[in-house]
Amino acid sequence: MAKKHFSPSSLNMLFRCGEQYRRSYMEGEKIPPGVAAVKGRAVHGAAEVNFEQKVESHRDISKSQAQEAAAAAYESALNDGVTFSTSDRATGEGKVLAEAKDRAIVMTDAHMDTQAPEYQPVLVEQRVRLELPQLEHDLVGIVDMVDSKNRVVDLKTSKRKKNQHEADHSIQLTAYAAMTRQLTGKSPEELRLDVLVDKKSGVERQVVRTYRGDPAYDALAARIQVAEKMVQAGLFAPVDPGHWCCHPSWCGYWDSCPYVDSERKGKAGV
Repeated sequence: MAKKHFSPSSLNMLFRCGEQYRRSYMEGEKIPPGVAAVKGRAVHGAAEVNFEQKVESHRDISKSQAQEAAAAAYESALNDGVTFSTSDRATGEGKVLAEAKDRAIVMTDAHMDTQAPEYQPVLVEQRVRLELPQLEHDLVGIVDMVDSKNRVVDLKTSKRKKNQHEADHSIQLTAYAAMTRQLTGKSPEELRLDVLVDKKSGVERQVVRTYRGDPAYDALAARIQVAEKMVQAGLFAPVDPGHWCCHPSWCGYWDSCPYVDSERKGKAGV
């Protein structure tokens, strides 16, 4: 039997809301992503198509090719399912999806104009397993991209800018750094959140730089050990009810969560 594993995203979920982790990873209750995530997947799909061929070609594909790749990734994401919020349903699901696809194309253009030309990728969408012999779980993840300057780049789409604290303390970026060190034999020179911020006034690019060293890897290993103990003990603490993610717009389990009281559900219109 294959050894169990955590991923950076599952660790994030476990430490953010244990109940969400329990239902998703232990019970297998998978909730389709929201429209924003589908839009992001489309942009990411176009970037992946471009960067994979650029490893050998050293040149970017055309904007029209990138748009086609984004549209294909968008349709693929829709086929996997999408969750609509209350506001989405009020606006009209068809209208929301059409607008999201249009914005995905606009953001793809921004990616090709501002992000893609800066990078010469050497590794793209690389799946890595960090073996942890002393534990029942390994750590498995997919590194978005490592470029010729030994920079790990995590491409993001967002409605709001990221902050330095988020980058400096990201479990995901720490894991990517450790995985890159295993692949290349050395730690990355730099870690980046390269973000396309989708504003009403247009798409703005934001680059947040950070670094990792041995202390960060040690802290990640300690965190994985604690995560394993939590899973073994069956202790899945719910998130603080005041946390931003404990809301129907951000959690697909919200309306059926035993830790959300009926008064809150009534106020949210659920």
